[in-house]
Amino acid sequence: MGQIQIIVEGMTASGKSTIVNLLSERLGFKVMPEEFRDSLDLLNRFHHEKEKWAFPMQLNFLVTRFAQYLCASEENKYILDRSVFGDKVYALMYYRDKYFKDSQLGCYLTLYDSLLRYVKPPKLLILVRCEFDEIMRRIKLRGRQDEIDAGIEYWRALYDAYMPFLDFMKNELQGEFNYLELDLSNPDFIHTPAMVDAFIDEVKKFFPERA
Repeated sequence: MGQIQIIVEGMTASGKSTIVNLLSERLGFKVMPEEFRDSLDLLNRFHHEKEKWAFPMQLNFLVTRFAQYLCASEENKYILDRSVFGDKVYALMYYRDKYFKDSQLGCYLTLYDSLLRYVKPPKLLILVRCEFDEIMRRIKLRGRQDEIDAGIEYWRALYDAYMPFLDFMKNELQGEFNYLELDLSNPDFIHTPAMVDAFIDEVKKFFPERA
């Protein structure tokens, strides 16, 4: 088994896909995109009936992202837009907000812990952060109705859940790992060559073969 080169994590609308596509273009990584739609439209159902659909939706995401992770691990050239690790952040938030029952959380964690035994840490984790007001602006701008219908309280809870993500990862991986944090609150980042080049140079330090 190979190793996923980069995982890009962060909450919805923080700028993950922008960074994934940038690194693919500049450094030649192959992209494994985030899968968030399915044939049952569970995400849309969840945003309208959270208590009913949170558990089946998260199980579907967990299995899908684990399969993606294993697939991407077959070659040393992949960058992943979100991962199996971030999925647990959502599940714990849904339990705290009473969208999961005790038994459902127990089932989820049993499966998660079983799958994690087969997961190798990435060569680099990039955590994308963004100010909350800018995230809400982007959600409104891109106009996905299920995201808009979720409401500001939902997005605030998710924002807060992602704040301690690096400590969460240290616990999940039981040790040190390579990471970079990137603040994408500035919407002009991707259009500012000096800022983009400085970020690319930081990433290259972990991948001298791509310099």
